Amino acid sequence: MKWLPVLLAAAFGLPALADQGWAQDDAPPEERPVLVELFTSQGCGLCPEANRYLGELDQREHVFVLAYAVSYWDMYGWTDTYARPEYVQRQRTYLPRLDVPRLYTPHFVVDGVTDAPGWEQDAVGDAVSDRLTAMPDSPVIRISDGPFGSFRISLDGEAPEEDLDVWLVAYSPGWASVTVGAGENEGLDMLHYNMVKSLTYLGNWAGGPASFTGESFRRYGTVAIVQGANGGPIYGYARVAPSEVAGR
Repeated sequence: MKWLPVLLAAAFGLPALADQGWAQDDAPPEERPVLVELFTSQGCGLCPEANRYLGELDQREHVFVLAYAVSYWDMYGWTDTYARPEYVQRQRTYLPRLDVPRLYTPHFVVDGVTDAPGWEQDAVGDAVSDRLTAMPDSPVIRISDGPFGSFRISLDGEAPEEDLDVWLVAYSPGWASVTVGAGENEGLDMLHYNMVKSLTYLGNWAGGPASFTGESFRRYGTVAIVQGANGGPIYGYARVAPSEVAGR
């Protein structure tokens, strides 16, 4: 069962493993799942189908997905209920690395190394398969309880690049539906999957033992991501499932 190790860790307050996202001392890690990110919008006519496909991708072996809502469609009459400026900035940071000339939706980014438009599902699937055959070794990434209800992100190992960025993501697991009240999707009960609720930059990592502390929203799932600086490749991540914590 995909979530069982994570759920047990959350229930007992233990450091959580993340779908082979980091190595254990007593067992070699399996191939970590590819991280697929979708940039989407409630004002985009092609995005409902891309959202559905994102949910399908998450059912594949060795794949984990996140969706970021962008705000640049809001000018057409509907304010996206999930959008935040930092998600647009994340997409914008990817563009020069991926040789993409402009922002658009639906936009899939596969492990930070390749991309495809949401209407080319075969290209997205092929990019996932290609990444699985060229998966780099992951650094050791652990998520554990930090002070005052925070999360502590512990890293170790060799850095595959000189500078790596560490991010903390909170997301709402599974499906959600929003009735769109205006714009191109007016009247649609639009499905969303694994929508990101917050994105926080924790700092830079250059290899060796290090730890970072980030605010936790434990009613959501949490993902700690290590990737090349300025929108580089994803080199590893760890995640924990939501847990009920008083006052959160």
